[in-house]
Amino acid sequence: MAPLSDEEIDELGHFLCSDATSDETMVLEVLDGYLTALVVGPTTVMPSLWLPRVWGPAEDDAPEFETTAQAQRILELILRHMNGIAWSFEYDPDGQVSVMSARINPKDRHEYLDGEMWAHGFMEGVALCRRDWEPLIGDPAGREALRPIHLLVADDVTDDEMSLTRTPEQRKKLSEAIPASLAAIHRFWLPYRESMREHPVVVSGKRRQPKVGRNDSCPCGSGKKFKKCCGSKALIH
Repeated sequence: MAPLSDEEIDELGHFLCSDATSDETMVLEVLDGYLTALVVGPTTVMPSLWLPRVWGPAEDDAPEFETTAQAQRILELILRHMNGIAWSFEYDPDGQVSVMSARINPKDRHEYLDGEMWAHGFMEGVALCRRDWEPLIGDPAGREALRPIHLLVADDVTDDEMSLTRTPEQRKKLSEAIPASLAAIHRFWLPYRESMREHPVVVSGKRRQPKVGRNDSCPCGSGKKFKKCCGSKALIH
């Protein structure tokens, strides 16, 4: 369960944008934010709950894997990426590096870091178990830690808050504040996780690829049994 290499990150990113997935499937930046929220949050969310949302809100958004091996490979990459995020918070919470893109502003042709897509994914992860996040949202220090992420994506902001996101330079500053925010959020939840005897690493094992039983739920998140989905002879759904 080693962290993904740069080549494996590219492999996962290419699949998420491929014709095998729907237009609703999370791209790599959104997925990274989504998994980060699941890792850094107060409770463990089972893959059966969070994985289908990676592909999209509808059952028809499940990807069309070419083979069973491909389905297991993509699942392995997603889980290993999640574990890599968990490892970084466990051993170096202040050194967290998120997947964000720099975009060129057509007005001045300068490149600016923009974490909006990443922040969308993070808030999707929060929304998945919103009630569990209420202690942080209701705490002044917690709200302050969440603020840069919230400002990048929220619609329900005041005029003063909106004035902080109007220029690429302002959005860059908010994006650059996210690592410190994540470290603060991680530390906020430590007492909660410890009291529930939870551990941030979500999957452990010695297999290079996760084994899926024929009667298990398909790893693509379709909701069907593996033998009726990617484990069938057709391999298309």
